[in-house]
Amino acid sequence: EQIALFADALPVAIWVGTAPSGTCVYVNRTFNQILGIEPPPEAGRGNYVGPYGVHRLDGAPYPEVDMPFERVMHSRTSVIVDDLVIHRHDGDKTYLRVFASPIFRQDELLYVVEAFIDITPEVEARKQQAESERRVQVAQRLDAIGSLASGIAHDFNNLLASVKLVAGQLIETETSPERMQLIGVLDQAADSAAKLTRALLGLAQRRGPVLEVVSVGQIVERVAELARRTFGRDISIETDLLLQGDIVEGDASQIEQIVMNLAVNGRDAVGGGGKLLLRTQRRSLHEGERPDLAAGDYVVIEVVDNGSGMEPRVAAHAFDAYVTSKTRDATKGTGLGLAIVYGIAKAHRGLAEVGSSGPGGTTMRVFLAAAPNDGRPAAAKPRPLAAPIHGHGKILIVDDEPLVLQVVDAAVRQLGYDTVVAANGDEAVCKLAADPTIACVLLDMTMPGMPLHDTCASISGLRSGLPIVLMTGASRADEAARLSSFGVRGLLEKPFDLASLSKTIGEALKLAGEALPT
Repeated sequence: EQIALFADALPVAIWVGTAPSGTCVYVNRTFNQILGIEPPPEAGRGNYVGPYGVHRLDGAPYPEVDMPFERVMHSRTSVIVDDLVIHRHDGDKTYLRVFASPIFRQDELLYVVEAFIDITPEVEARKQQAESERRVQVAQRLDAIGSLASGIAHDFNNLLASVKLVAGQLIETETSPERMQLIGVLDQAADSAAKLTRALLGLAQRRGPVLEVVSVGQIVERVAELARRTFGRDISIETDLLLQGDIVEGDASQIEQIVMNLAVNGRDAVGGGGKLLLRTQRRSLHEGERPDLAAGDYVVIEVVDNGSGMEPRVAAHAFDAYVTSKTRDATKGTGLGLAIVYGIAKAHRGLAEVGSSGPGGTTMRVFLAAAPNDGRPAAAKPRPLAAPIHGHGKILIVDDEPLVLQVVDAAVRQLGYDTVVAANGDEAVCKLAADPTIACVLLDMTMPGMPLHDTCASISGLRSGLPIVLMTGASRADEAARLSSFGVRGLLEKPFDLASLSKTIGEALKLAGEALPT
């Protein structure tokens, strides 16, 4: 009675079983509290796991041969086990560290005494620490990917800027309608390519979605047709699309990326001989119906596959970065595809989720907020290049890319301006100091050597009020706004055309009080 009184006062659960049967002969009060039940009558050696609900850390049932009692019986020494999880009957989980020791009479092993310590707070703290570290690592990786994507977009936009400016210069002097139409097609092709760079910048989180009225069904159909040509004939691809009510305000290139990523994910899930269904629906959600979505109308994209489905633990984290179930050979995934899908959906005031997953396949679902005006967008038509505005004065052009510098120089001179060129900030400051007739500076935002801030400050120090127009291959509008005190009066996002170039220069000169373009 005294021992029981002392044992019940301990914050440690105590269990005593006879050897070799494993029949329980004593537990203290804390044992019942920690494990949630009294020792079940059917519990005994070889049958501890089921009655007590003992599991591994990964959720699998704990092997009977590895239970602390069995380890002591085989080793005849004390053991420490700290990977037991009790799935209590009330639904809670308790993580345990078990100290198990044998009790002998001479050489005969009579009992096994086990002390259970509840280490749930310790385990949860470790989980939180590991999750924090994982999120930091993911953020670092995404930042590295963002920097890479931003750099690619910058270089690609430099090339596209050259294409659009040359197209603008050619059409100025062209008289043949057929050749003018071809130049217009060239300009449109550059615009289409620019959408890819916007998608890269969206991945880099350096630019938000470019919103326009788009038909989700048309986008899904385009992706389905591309998938039919590229996924292989052994995969059947079907569509079930809305004819009306599929209009959203969104970034077409990013929505296309959503559908393509989901389709590729489905292709990898089904392997050879599988089926994919790409479907669009419309859903109206009432207030409070979904805590994770606002009330209103949504266009829903679903990609359904007939694969083997995801394990529940994978489905629960399907949209986390660097989580992937593709681990074999060429199908090994990066774990970024669904994370990108989730990020784009959130940017469009929507949501991505695993609709269902099991042995019969998986349904991936994306909600996109429907457009208030459900009119279908007009089919895209080739547009004529806008007419540029000619002017006069001397412009200093600064860019470290020789091709861009050459093309922008030719374009500015075709607009009627005189030009001076420089390959970096240091050279620009020297040429500005030597030529007081320079009326405006076209300055690339990303160059080696003198940093952008220092270049703008030096220009302002030499010629206070001299207008500066920044050129960028990556979206950096916020940074341009912060430099307004140094005379920044405009921003040209590459690729820009001749009309945009002439308009921005004219507005910068006007804001600076210079002579207006003629």
